[in-house]
Amino acid sequence: MLNQESFGPPKFVNPGEPHLACVLLLDTSGSMIGPPIDSLNKALQDFVTQVSMDDMAQKRVDVAIVEFNNSANPVQPFTPISQMTPVKLNATGATAMGAGINLAIDMLKDRNRLYDSMGTKCYRPWIFMITDGEPTDELEMAKKRIVEEEGKGEYGKLKFFALGVPGYKKETLIDLTRHQTRPRIMELENFDFTGIFKWMSDSMVTISVSKVSEEVALPRLPGNAKVIDPQDTSGF
Repeated sequence: MLNQESFGPPKFVNPGEPHLACVLLLDTSGSMIGPPIDSLNKALQDFVTQVSMDDMAQKRVDVAIVEFNNSANPVQPFTPISQMTPVKLNATGATAMGAGINLAIDMLKDRNRLYDSMGTKCYRPWIFMITDGEPTDELEMAKKRIVEEEGKGEYGKLKFFALGVPGYKKETLIDLTRHQTRPRIMELENFDFTGIFKWMSDSMVTISVSKVSEEVALPRLPGNAKVIDPQDTSGF
Protein backbone atom coordinates (compact mmCIF):
# COMPACT_ATOMS: atom_id res chain seq x y z
CA MET A 1 0.00 0.00 0.00
CA LEU A 2 0.98 3.63 -0.48
CA ASN A 3 2.49 5.30 2.54
CA GLN A 4 0.17 8.30 2.67
CA GLU A 5 1.98 9.88 5.64
CA SER A 6 4.57 11.56 3.42
CA PHE A 7 1.74 13.42 1.63
CA GLY A 8 -0.40 14.23 4.66
CA PRO A 9 -4.13 13.42 5.03
CA PRO A 10 -5.97 12.26 1.88
CA LYS A 11 -7.37 15.11 -0.20
CA PHE A 12 -11.09 14.66 -0.68
CA VAL A 13 -13.97 16.99 -1.55
CA ASN A 14 -17.70 16.64 -2.17
CA PRO A 15 -18.29 13.21 -0.56
CA GLY A 16 -21.95 13.43 -1.55
CA GLU A 17 -21.03 13.30 -5.24
CA PRO A 18 -19.95 10.09 -7.02
CA HIS A 19 -16.21 10.08 -7.70
CA LEU A 20 -13.95 8.92 -10.52
CA ALA A 21 -10.40 7.96 -9.56
CA CYS A 22 -7.69 7.87 -12.24
CA VAL A 23 -4.02 6.92 -11.88
CA LEU A 24 -1.73 8.28 -14.57
CA LEU A 25 1.01 5.64 -14.68
CA LEU A 26 3.91 7.18 -16.56
CA ASP A 27 7.15 5.70 -17.89
CA THR A 28 9.98 8.10 -17.00
CA SER A 29 12.86 5.79 -17.93
CA GLY A 30 16.02 7.11 -19.54
CA SER A 31 14.72 6.55 -23.07
CA MET A 32 12.18 9.34 -22.47
CA ILE A 33 14.91 11.99 -22.03
CA GLY A 34 14.57 15.09 -24.19
CA PRO A 35 11.52 15.98 -26.32
CA PRO A 36 9.43 12.96 -25.14
CA ILE A 37 9.48 13.92 -21.45
CA ASP A 38 9.11 17.63 -22.31
CA SER A 39 6.01 16.88 -24.39
CA LEU A 40 4.59 14.65 -21.64
CA ASN A 41 5.05 17.36 -19.01
CA LYS A 42 3.34 19.95 -21.20
CA ALA A 43 0.41 17.68 -22.05
CA LEU A 44 -0.03 16.75 -18.39
CA GLN A 45 -0.47 20.39 -17.41
CA ASP A 46 -2.93 20.94 -20.27
CA PHE A 47 -4.91 17.90 -19.09
CA VAL A 48 -5.31 19.34 -15.59
CA THR A 49 -6.41 22.71 -17.01
CA GLN A 50 -8.94 21.19 -19.41
CA VAL A 51 -10.61 18.86 -16.90
CA SER A 52 -10.72 21.60 -14.25
CA MET A 53 -12.78 23.80 -16.57
CA ASP A 54 -15.78 21.48 -16.21
CA ASP A 55 -17.90 22.18 -13.12
CA MET A 56 -18.99 18.58 -12.62
CA ALA A 57 -15.50 17.14 -13.16
CA GLN A 58 -14.16 19.54 -10.52
CA LYS A 59 -16.45 17.89 -7.98
CA ARG A 60 -15.98 14.28 -9.07
CA VAL A 61 -12.57 13.56 -10.63
CA ASP A 62 -9.58 12.58 -8.46
CA VAL A 63 -6.20 12.02 -10.11
CA ALA A 64 -2.97 10.44 -8.88
CA ILE A 65 0.36 10.30 -10.73
CA VAL A 66 2.80 7.39 -10.50
CA GLU A 67 6.10 7.23 -12.39
CA PHE A 68 8.22 4.17 -13.03
CA ASN A 69 11.92 4.09 -13.87
CA ASN A 70 14.39 2.21 -11.65
CA SER A 71 11.47 1.79 -9.25
CA ALA A 72 7.85 2.89 -8.93
CA ASN A 73 7.23 6.19 -7.18
CA PRO A 74 4.06 8.13 -6.30
CA VAL A 75 4.60 11.62 -7.71
CA GLN A 76 1.22 12.83 -6.49
CA PRO A 77 -1.39 11.12 -4.30
CA PHE A 78 -5.05 11.20 -5.24
CA THR A 79 -6.04 14.85 -5.49
CA PRO A 80 -9.26 16.53 -6.65
CA ILE A 81 -8.56 17.74 -10.18
CA SER A 82 -9.30 21.34 -9.12
CA GLN A 83 -6.54 21.17 -6.48
CA MET A 84 -3.77 19.62 -8.57
CA THR A 85 -0.52 21.57 -8.72
CA PRO A 86 2.10 21.40 -11.49
CA VAL A 87 4.54 18.50 -11.42
CA LYS A 88 7.73 18.18 -13.44
CA LEU A 89 8.76 14.69 -14.46
CA ASN A 90 12.40 13.83 -15.16
CA ALA A 91 13.52 10.85 -17.23
CA THR A 92 16.16 8.47 -15.88
CA GLY A 93 16.99 4.83 -15.31
CA ALA A 94 15.26 1.57 -16.19
CA THR A 95 11.60 0.53 -16.74
CA ALA A 96 10.06 -1.01 -13.59
CA MET A 97 6.64 -1.42 -15.21
CA GLY A 98 5.51 -4.32 -13.02
CA ALA A 99 6.22 -2.36 -9.85
CA GLY A 100 4.39 0.63 -11.32
CA ILE A 101 1.25 -1.35 -12.12
CA ASN A 102 1.21 -2.95 -8.67
CA LEU A 103 1.60 0.42 -6.96
CA ALA A 104 -1.17 1.94 -9.08
CA ILE A 105 -3.54 -0.90 -8.16
CA ASP A 106 -2.66 -0.53 -4.47
CA MET A 107 -3.41 3.18 -4.63
CA LEU A 108 -6.77 2.59 -6.31
CA LYS A 109 -7.76 0.02 -3.70
CA ASP A 110 -6.82 2.46 -0.93
CA ARG A 111 -8.86 5.19 -2.60
CA ASN A 112 -11.88 2.93 -2.99
CA ARG A 113 -11.69 2.09 0.71
CA LEU A 114 -11.77 5.83 1.45
CA TYR A 115 -14.81 6.30 -0.78
CA ASP A 116 -16.53 3.38 0.95
CA SER A 117 -15.78 4.78 4.41
CA MET A 118 -17.36 8.09 3.37
CA GLY A 119 -20.41 6.45 1.81
CA THR A 120 -19.35 7.87 -1.56
CA LYS A 121 -20.37 6.10 -4.76
CA CYS A 122 -17.66 5.72 -7.36
CA TYR A 123 -17.28 5.15 -11.06
CA ARG A 124 -15.11 2.31 -12.28
CA PRO A 125 -11.60 3.74 -11.75
CA TRP A 126 -8.92 4.03 -14.42
CA ILE A 127 -5.26 3.23 -14.68
CA PHE A 128 -3.84 4.93 -17.77
CA MET A 129 -0.29 3.75 -18.47
CA ILE A 130 2.08 5.36 -20.97
CA THR A 131 5.29 3.55 -21.89
CA ASP A 132 7.99 3.65 -24.57
CA GLY A 133 10.02 0.66 -23.50
CA GLU A 134 10.31 -2.96 -22.46
CA PRO A 135 9.86 -3.73 -18.75
CA THR A 136 13.01 -4.47 -16.75
CA ASP A 137 11.14 -6.27 -13.97
CA GLU A 138 8.64 -9.15 -13.92
CA LEU A 139 5.04 -8.62 -14.95
CA GLU A 140 3.32 -11.85 -13.91
CA MET A 141 1.93 -10.55 -10.62
CA ALA A 142 0.85 -7.28 -12.25
CA LYS A 143 -0.89 -9.14 -15.06
CA LYS A 144 -2.66 -11.43 -12.60
CA ARG A 145 -3.90 -8.47 -10.58
CA ILE A 146 -5.18 -6.60 -13.66
CA VAL A 147 -7.20 -9.66 -14.69
CA GLU A 148 -8.49 -10.17 -11.16
CA GLU A 149 -9.54 -6.56 -10.54
CA GLU A 150 -11.13 -6.13 -13.97
CA GLY A 151 -13.12 -9.32 -13.44
CA LYS A 152 -14.65 -8.48 -10.07
CA GLY A 153 -18.41 -8.05 -10.01
CA GLU A 154 -20.62 -7.15 -12.95
CA TYR A 155 -18.54 -4.17 -14.04
CA GLY A 156 -15.12 -4.90 -12.56
CA LYS A 157 -13.12 -2.84 -10.08
CA LEU A 158 -10.93 -0.98 -12.59
CA LYS A 159 -10.24 -0.25 -16.23
CA PHE A 160 -6.63 -0.64 -17.33
CA PHE A 161 -5.57 1.34 -20.41
CA ALA A 162 -2.11 1.23 -21.97
CA LEU A 163 -0.62 3.66 -24.48
CA GLY A 164 2.51 2.57 -26.32
CA VAL A 165 4.73 5.26 -27.82
CA PRO A 166 7.68 4.74 -30.22
CA GLY A 167 10.02 2.12 -28.79
CA TYR A 168 7.35 0.20 -26.84
CA LYS A 169 6.91 -3.58 -26.99
CA LYS A 170 3.53 -4.38 -28.51
CA GLU A 171 3.57 -7.99 -27.33
CA THR A 172 4.06 -6.87 -23.73
CA LEU A 173 0.92 -4.73 -23.72
CA ILE A 174 -0.99 -7.43 -25.61
CA ASP A 175 -0.06 -9.95 -22.93
CA LEU A 176 -1.23 -7.64 -20.14
CA THR A 177 -4.64 -7.04 -21.72
CA ARG A 178 -5.44 -10.16 -23.75
CA HIS A 179 -8.40 -10.92 -21.45
CA GLN A 180 -10.21 -7.66 -22.24
CA THR A 181 -13.37 -7.96 -24.33
CA ARG A 182 -12.99 -4.36 -25.53
CA PRO A 183 -9.48 -3.35 -26.66
CA ARG A 184 -7.90 -0.74 -24.39
CA ILE A 185 -4.39 -0.71 -25.85
CA MET A 186 -3.51 2.33 -27.89
CA GLU A 187 -0.47 3.21 -29.98
CA LEU A 188 0.87 6.72 -30.53
CA GLU A 189 2.81 7.24 -33.74
CA ASN A 190 5.02 9.99 -32.28
CA PHE A 191 5.71 11.80 -29.00
CA ASP A 192 3.04 14.46 -29.43
CA PHE A 193 0.87 13.82 -26.37
CA THR A 194 -1.41 16.82 -26.91
CA GLY A 195 -4.25 14.94 -28.57
CA ILE A 196 -4.25 11.87 -26.35
CA PHE A 197 -4.38 13.96 -23.17
CA LYS A 198 -7.21 15.99 -24.71
CA TRP A 199 -8.97 12.66 -25.37
CA MET A 200 -8.37 11.67 -21.76
CA SER A 201 -9.69 14.95 -20.37
CA ASP A 202 -12.81 14.69 -22.57
CA SER A 203 -13.28 11.10 -21.38
CA MET A 204 -13.05 12.13 -17.72
CA VAL A 205 -15.66 14.83 -18.28
CA THR A 206 -17.95 12.43 -20.18
CA ILE A 207 -17.82 9.85 -17.39
CA SER A 208 -18.23 12.41 -14.61
CA VAL A 209 -21.62 13.55 -15.94
CA SER A 210 -22.92 10.00 -16.45
CA LYS A 211 -24.63 7.66 -14.00
CA VAL A 212 -22.50 5.32 -11.88
CA SER A 213 -22.13 1.89 -13.59
CA GLU A 214 -23.32 3.34 -16.91
CA GLU A 215 -21.14 2.35 -19.85
CA VAL A 216 -20.58 5.52 -21.86
CA ALA A 217 -19.12 5.92 -25.34
CA LEU A 218 -15.72 7.58 -25.14
CA PRO A 219 -14.60 10.29 -27.59
CA ARG A 220 -12.74 9.46 -30.79
CA LEU A 221 -8.99 9.13 -30.52
CA PRO A 222 -6.76 11.84 -32.02
CA GLY A 223 -5.30 11.35 -35.48
CA ASN A 224 -1.88 10.20 -34.24
CA ALA A 225 -3.32 7.38 -32.08
CA LYS A 226 -4.96 4.06 -32.88
CA VAL A 227 -6.45 1.13 -30.97
CA ILE A 228 -4.56 -2.18 -30.93
CA ASP A 229 -6.65 -5.37 -30.77
CA PRO A 230 -5.17 -7.67 -28.08
CA GLN A 231 -6.34 -10.68 -30.08
CA ASP A 232 -4.25 -9.60 -33.08
CA THR A 233 -0.73 -10.96 -32.71
CA SER A 234 0.28 -10.40 -36.31
CA GLY A 235 3.52 -8.55 -36.81
CA PHE A 236 5.27 -10.09 -33.79
